[in-house]
Amino acid sequence: MTMTFLYRLGGLACLAIGVFMGWIAILKPLQAAQSHAPVVDYDVKAFAFVPMMLVFGLFFLIGGDRWPYRDVERKTLTPAGWALMAVIALAGLAGFLLFKQQFTALGYAAG
Repeated sequence: MTMTFLYRLGGLACLAIGVFMGWIAILKPLQAAQSHAPVVDYDVKAFAFVPMMLVFGLFFLIGGDRWPYRDVERKTLTPAGWALMAVIALAGLAGFLLFKQQFTALGYAAG
């Protein structure tokens, strides 16, 4: 097996984890709210974890080991790594704001 194959396999695993966690931690609470459950619990950390898994999953699936996202020797991010972090931050923020707007529209206090 080549390293590219392993990176792509890891990307598929990240995507699967991200989809599963998004369904459990984001979509199920939203569905409960849409069903007018008296109490709906969710964890804000999901809005960081799920985008991280999805973005890195796509990055590894598409690129394999072609583009380095970190400089191992200096222990810093490369420009590709910083771009990934920006996409993760924007996706997480947008997802949370949309989620919060949906909760508020359904009459729940989202906090």
